[in-house]
Formats: sequence, structure tokens, C-alpha cells
Amino acid sequence: VDAAQANLDRGLATIRKNYERSVSRGSLKPEQLEQRMALIAPTLDYAALADADLIVEAVFENMALKKEIFAKLDAVARPGAILGTNTSTLDIDEIAAVTKRPQDVIGLHFFSPANVMQLLEIVRVKTPVPTAPDVLATALEVAKQIGKKPVVSGVCDGFIGNRMLAGYFAQANQ
Repeated sequence: VDAAQANLDRGLATIRKNYERSVSRGSLKPEQLEQRMALIAPTLDYAALADADLIVEAVFENMALKKEIFAKLDAVARPGAILGTNTSTLDIDEIAAVTKRPQDVIGLHFFSPANVMQLLEIVRVKTPVPTAPDVLATALEVAKQIGKKPVVSGVCDGFIGNRMLAGYFAQANQ
């Protein structure tokens, strides 16, 4: 889902280009590229997400925008759907609080570029209601299925990866 068709087109072109690179390296067959592309259903309509089991929001780091999107997701997602945010620094508790299902909200911070980097930070909501155990277990299983190395974190400044980098950058700046 995106707000503009041009953004969807650009995203699909990037995905195709990444798959084509895999084909050229021999790690993917051309027919697999087309099969995978056929699985993607771009849309401008949030209602298309109504039957999804897992929805991952991945807009830029803007709390107001993320809250707006999570309110929309909360309105259209089926009960029990997992709502993930790909934030690297924002307070996931604050994002979860705009929903009627904070127990179904989780941070899924994919490091960039997501198609290459293996680390996936899985960030549990603490308040207003903690992330449900089945949501955490599902996030860990999904990470495994997509070939990521999950690390579980609580809500804190920078989570794990960026928190470590902050120390390195501070020392480098010294």
C-alpha cells in the first residue's frame, strides 16, 4: 500500500531489479522471478489489507505519520492480525497506543538494505499492553522463514543496533 501510484511503480521496479540481479548471479531462476513478482499486489487502498495475517508499515521516521497509518491499519485489519512497524528509533509503545490492539503491535526493524542485511530487530511493546507472546513467537518464526537473524529488544533509545552504533560514533567524533 502506498499513497501514490508513482511510489508503487518505483517500488515494484526496485524489487524487479533486485530479483534480476539474483537471476544474473544464478541464485534465482527467471521463472522464480516472475512467480515472486506475481505474488505482489500493489494497491492504494488500505482495505486490501483486511485479510492479512501480518502487516509491516515501513514509512520514514515520522511519528505523526506512523500514528496516522496505524490508526488506519487498526480500522481495516482483521482481529488477531499482527501490526509491525519498521522503525529504527521511534517509541513503539507510542505507536501501539493509537490502536485498540496494542498486544498485536511489534517492532520489526529491518536493517537497510533489507534484501541483503540479515539482522532483524524484533521490538516488544511494553505499554499500554505488552506484545502478546504469540505475536513475538510469530515474528521470530517469520524471521527464520525469510532468512533473517532475529534479536529481541524492548523499547529503548536506538534499540540494539543503533544504540551500539551511537557509542561507536561518539568515540569516532572524539
